[in-house]
Parts: sequence; C-alpha cells; structure tokens
Amino acid sequence: MTSEFSRVEAFSGLDEAGLAALQQASAGRVVAGGDYLVRYGEEADSLYLVSTGRFFVQLANGRVVAEIGAGEPVGELAFFSGGTRTADVRATRDSFVFELTREAYDRVVAKHPEIAESILSVLSKRLARATGQLGAMEAKPGKVLALIPAAGTRLPEGFAERLCRALTRGGEAPRMVTIADKPGTLAADSDGFGRWLAEIERSTERIVLVAAGDENWDRSITRNADDLVIVAPLFEEQCERSPLEDHAIPLFLRANRTLLLWREQRSQEITGSGRWLDSRNVKLHHHIGLDSEEDFARVGRFLTGSANGVVLAGGGALGCAHIGVIQGLIENGIPVDFYGGTSAGAAMGGAIAQGLTPDETVTQCEEMFITAKAMKKMTIPVHSILDPRVFDRELENRYGNKDIADLPYNFFGVSTNLTTNSIYLHRRGPLWHAVRASGSLPTILPPFITEEGDILVDGGVLDNVPVAIMREAKAGPNVVVSLRSDAGDEWRSRTKYKSLRTPGQILRDIIFRRKPKEEFPGIVDIMSRSMVVTSASMRRPAMRASSACKSPTASAPS
Repeated sequence: MTSEFSRVEAFSGLDEAGLAALQQASAGRVVAGGDYLVRYGEEADSLYLVSTGRFFVQLANGRVVAEIGAGEPVGELAFFSGGTRTADVRATRDSFVFELTREAYDRVVAKHPEIAESILSVLSKRLARATGQLGAMEAKPGKVLALIPAAGTRLPEGFAERLCRALTRGGEAPRMVTIADKPGTLAADSDGFGRWLAEIERSTERIVLVAAGDENWDRSITRNADDLVIVAPLFEEQCERSPLEDHAIPLFLRANRTLLLWREQRSQEITGSGRWLDSRNVKLHHHIGLDSEEDFARVGRFLTGSANGVVLAGGGALGCAHIGVIQGLIENGIPVDFYGGTSAGAAMGGAIAQGLTPDETVTQCEEMFITAKAMKKMTIPVHSILDPRVFDRELENRYGNKDIADLPYNFFGVSTNLTTNSIYLHRRGPLWHAVRASGSLPTILPPFITEEGDILVDGGVLDNVPVAIMREAKAGPNVVVSLRSDAGDEWRSRTKYKSLRTPGQILRDIIFRRKPKEEFPGIVDIMSRSMVVTSASMRRPAMRASSACKSPTASAPS
C-alpha cells in the first residue's frame, strides 16, 4: 500500500517513514459501481485515496464537475477545512479506496508533521491552477467501455472485434475482455472482480468489456465500466429496455451513455431512431452500416475522443462560404463527424448532415434563393417584413420532416428561445423546423413556434458561434467557421442623419426604381448587425477557451 500513497501528488515528497505511517493509519474499503462514497452535506470526517476504479463529482444542481481516478484523493478540501461535503462523489465502477479518518490523520501527523506540510502545499498549488478554469467539464472518453446489446438482442457476429479495431489509436489496440478471459476461480459478482479488471487496466490504454448473455458477468462489467455502449438493430420491432439495460443505464451519467444503431447496409434509409432513444436517454447515438468500415471508424473516433466537429456560424447570404471550407476538408481527407451551426450555418450543416455533397448543397441554395426567390416576397409588416410561405415550402421540400435523430451524421442547430430567454438546442424533431427556427431573423421573418408554444428566433441573437455547445457534446478537434472577422469589422455610414428619407421620397424611389443619393442603413442590415451584438461579445471568450482546451479548435474566419 506504500506504493499507492507514493503515486499521489500530495504524498510524493514524503520519505519511506511517512508513507509507512500513512499505510498503518489507513483502512481499505470497497465501493461498488453506482454507490456513493460521500454525499452532499455530510460531515467531512474522512479523507480517501482511490486505489482502483473511478468516481465522478456531482454538485447539488446535478452538474458533474470532475472525475477522480486511481491515485487521486477524494474529499480533501472539505476534510481540511473542517466543513461538510460540498458535492456527491459516486463510483462509476467497482472501486477500492483507502480511508484516513480525522482521528487517524491527527495521530499520524503528530508524529510526522511533514505529511500535513506536503498535503497543504500541493492543495495550495491546485487551487491556484483551478482559478479561472471553472467552466463546465468537457466531454471526455472513459478508459473502460462496456458493450451490451439492447432489448434482449445479440451483438452482430464480429461486431465487438470490428469496434475494437476502430478504437485503435497510436498503434495500440484496446484489450477486449470476454467471459472466456475470466479466471475460473473468480466469481463475476465478487469483490475481487474489480481488482482483476484493475490489473488488466494497468497494462493497456483502453479496455472493452463484452456482454455474454450471462447475468452475473453482464451486470459486473456494466458496474465496472466508465462508458456504456448499447448496441441496437435499428429495424427490430421490439425496442423495450431489457433487464440488463434497466440495471446498467442508471449506473452511468447521461454523458457516458452511447447508443449504436446498426443496419445491414449503409444504403438502407434510416428511420425510427427515436423509438430507441426515448427510453434510454443517451448523450449521443450513431448509425452504423455493417458493410461500412467508414461508419465503424467514425464511431471509433467518438469513443476515443478524437471525433472531428465543424461549427458553422451565422452569416446570412455569406453562408455558402461554409461549403467551401467543408469541401476543403473533404479534399484533404479530413472526415467530419459532427456538424453544428447557427442560422445560415445550421442550414449548411443540416444539408451536409443529411447526406448531400457540397456541390448538391450549393445547387440547393441556388434553386431556393435565386430560382424560387424564397426570400423576396414582401408582406404587410405585422408579423414580419417578408412573407415566409415560399421559404417554408422550399425548406420543407428540401430538408423534409425527417427526424434529426435519423440523419446519418450527428447535427445540432441553435435558435434563441424568447419564451425562456435562453438558447434552444435542436437535436430532435423535423430537420426543416430546426433550419427554419435557427434562421428566423427578428422582424425580417416571423418567429417559429414549437408544439409546446415556445417562440424561437435566429440563434445568432444569443450564440452566433456555438463552439461551446460542440465542446460539451464531444471530445476532439473542431473547425470553427466564422463569417465575421474580429479585426477591421467596423460598420460606419457616411450618410448624415438628416438625409433620412421621408415616406414620400421612399415611395417615389420605389416607383421610379431609383437608388437614393446617400445610402442610409436599411432595416435588414440594421437587424442583422444588431442581432449578433450580444453573441459577438461572448464569442471571443469562447474562442479563447477553445484554444486553451485539450481538444484543439481551429478558427477559419472568411
């Protein structure tokens, strides 16, 4: 146990005598996967050290703010401050910790005061580093993954092996562990099961635990994994949760649950994803054609934290520039796994996510806005300046009523919810609804009304560059395409205020199709610029945070 304490940063400077004293004063404790080690509001009368396993820290509001692995302490801040626990700490899999009570700590520190000095020194440095890094925890892949079938089905033959190959990074394949690997003397539901897996974990970068249809084995692997991957046949009629799923799903945070929906051939149309999603509440789901190595590779990138995202900002007519960036990525062999965008960015991302090529997307834009003149028809300005009927018809015809969940690629659109004064994230529902709501320029187009009665307008009002949303959705690099440059973007008018035209002058210029001598800012330009003022002020901090995070974010302003 001395080696366990020596791996902890707070104790790394202690000599053998100090480590031996800690060993003698501590007691071992098993924490089953899903159980709580400490609870919010409890008296902080013990300090813990994780020997094997993994824990997550969850605030009272439900937000997960940290993960704790082997060799890390638990509850040290509340322990030394003498207060109560400020968060819940729950095991994500079977774990083993060493507990040092306050009485034992006082006794050992009385003989070895250097222990207290070492701990407090490290804690001070940790708090200093943490200052200014208090944002939401980013998506992070786990090291141990449990692979189980949904609804009492079976994994397709060879599926686990193909997924393991897709998870290979840097030449090292994950270790696939099946029931055949379990030592014959080890009971699957015993306390030693977690220790056995911990020994395997020390020798490999990633582990895939494969369900076998054996109740004890299947329950044990889900209790000892960081991430849960549920595999379901998309077209299977029976989609109710199995007893294994009922046991496993509550053990994992939503952020650590993934659903893979497979079909025999990639060319088969994707339908009915929602019925699998409704009862499982996973964070992400992915579609796999069993005949497609490309689909397996894409899922592998998500599960290893290397999926490529493209974040497309709003920008009105300049939105087609997004397609040039995506074409450039394709030509350079960079696969895009997740599309997200606001306004014009949502329209372009949604088109590509549903399977259109860049050329087809550009052609679609030309047919909508040039041939069909979707944004040209004026109306009596009660609800909006433009009549949206042609625009809506074109959107529904081209984007369709297909559920976003049935798109072959992950996608999100962003709009602004005037009912709740917050961002509205489109991840389900008809794709054309998401595109329409995200691009509802205030006063130019009528707002979009949801079935619940929420009033949605253009996402650029609150988040014109939704990179933070993408970062929370997945780990991995992101390309951010913004159509406004930070520098040299001052909007000025040479027109004097007194040159503002009267209604009669405006009517005369319209009848004779004359342009005014001095161009006063028009309502469309004013609304477009005003709409993103708040979003622009939030953009720079978000971009700085993205640049500082582990997963790089490339900015591509145009």
